[in-house]
Amino acid sequence: MAAAELGQFGEAIEPLVTAAQRVPTGSVGWANITSQLVRCLSNTGSWSAALQRADAVERINAPDPLVRQRIGAALARMNLSARGLPHMEWAGAQRPEWPELLVELGLAYMSEGRLDDAEEAFERAIALAPSMAQPHAALAELRRWTPDTAHVERLVATRNDSSLSAIERANLGFALFKELDDLGQTSEAWTILEESNESCWTETTADWTADQDGALVQALIDTFPGLAASGPSVSNAAPRPIFIVGLPRSGTTLLERILAAHSQVQALGELPTFPMVFRGASTAADRTRLNAETVRATARGDWRAAGDLYLREVTALAPGADQFIDKLPANSLLVGAIRLALPQAAIIHMRRKPMDALFGAYKVRFRDWYGWSCRQPDMAAHYIHHARLMDHWRESLGEGLIEVDYETLVADPEPEIRRILAACGLAFEPACLEPHNTRGPVRTASIVQVREPITTARVGAWRRYERQLRPLRAALAAAGIDPG
Repeated sequence: MAAAELGQFGEAIEPLVTAAQRVPTGSVGWANITSQLVRCLSNTGSWSAALQRADAVERINAPDPLVRQRIGAALARMNLSARGLPHMEWAGAQRPEWPELLVELGLAYMSEGRLDDAEEAFERAIALAPSMAQPHAALAELRRWTPDTAHVERLVATRNDSSLSAIERANLGFALFKELDDLGQTSEAWTILEESNESCWTETTADWTADQDGALVQALIDTFPGLAASGPSVSNAAPRPIFIVGLPRSGTTLLERILAAHSQVQALGELPTFPMVFRGASTAADRTRLNAETVRATARGDWRAAGDLYLREVTALAPGADQFIDKLPANSLLVGAIRLALPQAAIIHMRRKPMDALFGAYKVRFRDWYGWSCRQPDMAAHYIHHARLMDHWRESLGEGLIEVDYETLVADPEPEIRRILAACGLAFEPACLEPHNTRGPVRTASIVQVREPITTARVGAWRRYERQLRPLRAALAAAGIDPG
């Protein structure tokens, strides 16, 4: 329990499994232990095991707010917000003074598109814990704020609280940037954004380096040199995964919503499963991180067995689905392994002009997932490596890599959507033209934007900060890349 509360989820699993075996199934103690185990499994990517344990806890309908909160939040984390919400709502009725639960509840409402309910939950959390950064940050992303509705003064005052840590202050800074940007106060907004990114880099992501990034890409190119794909590898085998890959903030969530509108497709969100399977195929001593050593140690990996393991894990999340979407951007690194492990899969590479994609990443707090996104030189270096790797996958897979340009998609949606569906072996359905009406949860930084109709309004959004982003643009141009 202590390890789990410290966020050491992997270390907590084995002792929690042992503890759960030593108390009577269905007892109060068992429910408490198992709900914490579900939380840890869901946070480490073992979603199939987490669901199995969650099912068992749900059957006893434990009258414990902490148990129900953990189960509800874990289900929401696994893109099952509709199933998790009743648990969190019940727990909230028992413990209305619990700000952490209100935040989880608000995020679940937000992922389901219930924005008014989410706003109410975040405001209640802020009233109970004014210096808590998370509800402020989530609230800022909820809408486009106006001078009459924005929370700028409250954010400034909260951010000046001397008891906050540097990371908490940075998280509030991203929220303040978002609202100042909504109001068109770009000069003030940029100052806050740059300061917040610098704090994040210093506090959490300073171990990222361009050299390590480049070494990882080279190892992937060396380990997966050629995949001899002469065309799309979509077959009649079911279930058929559709992997959407690309840089974060490149339009991958929009494309997911378009495909999820199809009657034969289910969206599962950003699954951590394939990276987990990939590391499991490595013989490296340390498989906790994806680096050059881990990649080179997969040279003799049994990829068909890895594909079978992936499907066993994931089909529990999509029972009966003909096709399902795995939208984790980081799978861009693993395209070669995906093709070997799952030859029936469709792999779609979403591309966006570099300046829009990179600025989109710069203005979002990604915790420590994308260490390159906090500084302009690092963003340029990562893009150069990313482009080189995608060139390699394109050469290796040929037509087996379905390429989609964000700008083309939003400018003239129907022909592009028809082409993408055909490449995935799907018949055209008109609902795919209206992805904003697609039902189902969304838990990405584009959580609000994708509830709107397809639009070109966000093309060239970086130009509001053209002067401040000159170093990034110059670095890309110097590498022979059209910044866009």
